[in-house]
Amino acid sequence: MSLCFVLLLGVVLQAASDILCMKESTEKYSEFWENPGEYDVWFLGNSHMYDSIYPMELWDKYGIRSYNLAASLSGIPQTYWTMMCALEYSEPKIIVLDVYKVHQNKKYQGEKKVHLGMDSIPLSVNKIRGRCDLFGTQEKRFEYLYNFSIYHNRWEELEEGDFHVQISAAKGARTLNGIKDFSNYRVISKECRSKRTDTVGFCYLKKIIEECRKRDIKLVLTAIPFRSKKKEQEALNAVTELAREYEVPYLNMAYDDLLDYGVDFANKGHVNMFGAKKMTHYIGDYLTEHYDLTDYRDYDEVSEKWAEDYARYQNQKLERMRQTDKAGRYVQWLSDERYTCYLYREKKPEGLLAKEFAQLNNITLISKEEAEGRLGGEIKGDCAFFVENEKGEVVDAPVFRKGKRQ
Repeated sequence: MSLCFVLLLGVVLQAASDILCMKESTEKYSEFWENPGEYDVWFLGNSHMYDSIYPMELWDKYGIRSYNLAASLSGIPQTYWTMMCALEYSEPKIIVLDVYKVHQNKKYQGEKKVHLGMDSIPLSVNKIRGRCDLFGTQEKRFEYLYNFSIYHNRWEELEEGDFHVQISAAKGARTLNGIKDFSNYRVISKECRSKRTDTVGFCYLKKIIEECRKRDIKLVLTAIPFRSKKKEQEALNAVTELAREYEVPYLNMAYDDLLDYGVDFANKGHVNMFGAKKMTHYIGDYLTEHYDLTDYRDYDEVSEKWAEDYARYQNQKLERMRQTDKAGRYVQWLSDERYTCYLYREKKPEGLLAKEFAQLNNITLISKEEAEGRLGGEIKGDCAFFVENEKGEVVDAPVFRKGKRQ
């Protein structure tokens, strides 16, 4: 009888934990953990990678099956343990790892964000080992292994989304559509390198390199551009020598003249949709040129399933576009060749908004009369978009006044 009670109690507590836990980790990662062997390429790292590489666009353009496992504030040690947990279930052909935070001399940063990156990982030997390595106290180790201990008091915060979790269709990527102008930013010389290559970050980077080498997994190191401080740039430049020592490719993209610092950033640390589109195509071109990756668009069974995933991804993007209530953020959703947009504006765009419009080549300006004809009534605003899909169907027709959706 007591054994049955214990088992029943365990089931009840697990069900309660599933409801009470924060859903961000489940939304981002659960699709990966359902079938980790499906992906030839894993993207690992911090929020720079999280926001920069769109796996579903890699599928559409190159037929690459990939997943973005990067997490906000994930240092190299946390990234190492994410990789080790995933490797218990499958091995990819290629891992692409961003090396930001290699300069840090601590094992984790931002306790809440650690939960984002690791809550959804199934319990395993490496999950236990990782928690014991990252956290020095039994209390913290228990918290990150058994989430009910910290989420048990969320009953009053529960919303509908806690009971009906919407899994992200973006294969782990995140979309940012703000815009900041960092035109005056300049990178330092490649030769300016930190002498500190004994940090915790460098130590775990070596562990990642050696683990991939042992398993014959191709590893590509990246340094995704951002508005970095001199110390950070020097550390990223110092990775060059380590990569040369291990004969691992290292793409320090700050020196590739890849991004426009005046329009491609949502904030000082992360690219927006314009920047991510460039980054994704850059990585797609690099991987297909240097590695023998299968184009699964030529395989009917795989392509049918991924075509369904891609349609779901497009639908989620469209829903987010329809929910965007600021004109400056709305424009970036139009950076998609599947859309044709007809635009009425009372005044010529200025400043950052003008820079955003300059990135697009799928917009046709129309008069107020034509816009009102399309809308079927008076336009009570100074800007109106009429967005059509590939079939010529209007999928969104927002009107903005002083930058806000009406």
